[in-house]
Order: sequence, then structure tokens, then C-alpha cells
Amino acid sequence: MHLVAVGRSSRNPNAPCNAAHPAGSPGQYTVSFVLSRPGFPLEPEYKYSFAGLVKGDSHLAITKPAFTNPQGDFDQIRIDGVSPDGHFQFTGFPNEKGFLGKIESDAFHADGFNDAEQKGYRALVPSLSYWSAELDIPLNVCQVESTEGATGNKQTSLLPAYPAVPWSVMPTAQLEHEFLGCASIYREALNTNSRPYRYLCLYKIIEGIRERRSRLAAEARRLRQQPRRFQQEDVPEKREDFASWLNAIFSVRPAWDDMALEEIFVAVAVGRSFGHIVENFLRPLRDKIADALSQPSGELTMSADELLHMREVNRWLPLTKVHGAADDEK
Repeated sequence: MHLVAVGRSSRNPNAPCNAAHPAGSPGQYTVSFVLSRPGFPLEPEYKYSFAGLVKGDSHLAITKPAFTNPQGDFDQIRIDGVSPDGHFQFTGFPNEKGFLGKIESDAFHADGFNDAEQKGYRALVPSLSYWSAELDIPLNVCQVESTEGATGNKQTSLLPAYPAVPWSVMPTAQLEHEFLGCASIYREALNTNSRPYRYLCLYKIIEGIRERRSRLAAEARRLRQQPRRFQQEDVPEKREDFASWLNAIFSVRPAWDDMALEEIFVAVAVGRSFGHIVENFLRPLRDKIADALSQPSGELTMSADELLHMREVNRWLPLTKVHGAADDEK
């Protein structure tokens, strides 16, 4: 989920922020990374804040009272990162307990908010991976926030909580073996904090249902019957149809705001069939992730962010979940 704060000046109509684009413009940016201990949320559920209002937390002690450095009394750490985008510098800040809670970059050039987030993360993640492996601790980035230098506008990226829903299920549902196989994998996908693993779980449902449909169609043809055709197989083209299409799949979802709709309905998928989306976007991404994790590919020379194609996963995960849920019901 992305939250964008765009400032406006009524006193100065010519202020740069008044003409700013919500996606940001080429210029100087800083990026903040908020850390958290896995399984321990920083704020109450359904409360979202920009990075400046969040302290962050981790298992890495850097200052007092958690850690006393024998080389001196320090109140922050400095990190140098090098990536294909250039050389970057970061400052790590402790929370009140002395554990690393937030990492902020020095200013660097980017084309917009998303580009700044990508460049900053790619430069920082090798250090996080090194510390995690060396010290045997998780280092989880729970929130990334980009700030445009010229305007002060911000974009913060975080993982939203699931909505609370009423207990509204069929009391006499017949739980067939095939359905339970899909439902158990779907629950596994929702329970995990790993986005690549969630994607693989959801794609496994899509893959299994497609194989099942092929088998049932072949059996129908052998019996000289018409194979069954399914609804909800095309992503709607008109925005006014988005919510009703989703409600046919997620029957107890309270509401769909504009932010959720933007996340789900990827521009290149709108108006397309799920068959086209699977073959041209979802399957190639699944193959990339699976190859990275399971194929004998020799030495590992890429970071997890590049190896697991995290930006592609984040882009396609919401629509993949919708497809998995739609298939799961059938």
C-alpha cells in the first residue's frame, strides 16, 4: 500500500508543491526505512503513520542502553552502499531502547518516488543481508518512505492489515477434498509474511485449478458433453465495474477504496482475460522465482531483492490473490 502526502500553499500560488505531481518529479530525494521485529507490530492494527512518527525496532543493538560501544559513546551509525545506481550513504538511528529502528539516506537523484524507493532499497539491502547472516538475526523493513527534496512531498509504502469481517459462512458446506487442498494453500499464503512465498502459494492454486479444468474438459469431451465455462474470467475494463466484480469473489469484504483498486487493477491487465494474464505475466514471474530458489544455478551473486524480483512480486501479488480466490471458490 502506498500513501502519498502532497502539500499545497494557499499563500504562495507559485510554490513548487502546488505544481507537484503525486508520483514525484526528477530531482533530489531522501528515503527512510523503518525496521520492525517480525511478529511484533509497531503500531495498533489499522493505524498507519508516516515514518517521522514511527520509532522502529529490531534485534540489532547499536547504542545505550541496549549496547555500550567500547570505542566510544555513539548515537547513530553510518552505512555506505554501492549499487549499479551509484554510491549511497545512510544513517541508522536507534529507538529509545538503543536498538536500530530507522535508517535514512542522504539526498540522491531519482526520477520520482518509486525510483527513489527502488534505488535506496537496492543500495541498502546488501548491508542488511550481511548483518543478518553474520549476526543470525532478522532485519525486517516494514515501511519505506521517500521524500521529494524540492517540495517536501512524501510517499510511504507499507503492508496494510487485513480487514475485520463478520462470521458469514455456509453452515452446511460440503468440504470436498479438492477444495480443501486449495483452501489450505490459500490460508498458508495469507499467514506468511514472505511475499515471494505468498505469490508461489497463490500461483500454485491457479496452476492446480487450470490442470483440474483441463482434466474435467477432457472427460466431458469423451462423454460428448459441453465443457463447463466459468464466469469472472476477464478483468473488467471500466473502473465503475471494479468493485462489483471484486464483491462477486470476496463476498464479505466491507469496502474497496481507491487505493485498493489501484493496487489490484494493474494497467496492462485491465480488460484482459485471466488466461492472457497468467501466460504473459504471472507464469513468467513464477518461473523466475522458482528458478532462483530451486534450480541448480551455481553460485549466488545477486541480492534477494533482484533474485526474487520483489518489485514484480509486489506489482502482481494483489491481482494474483484475486485470481487465486476466484479459482478457489470454483
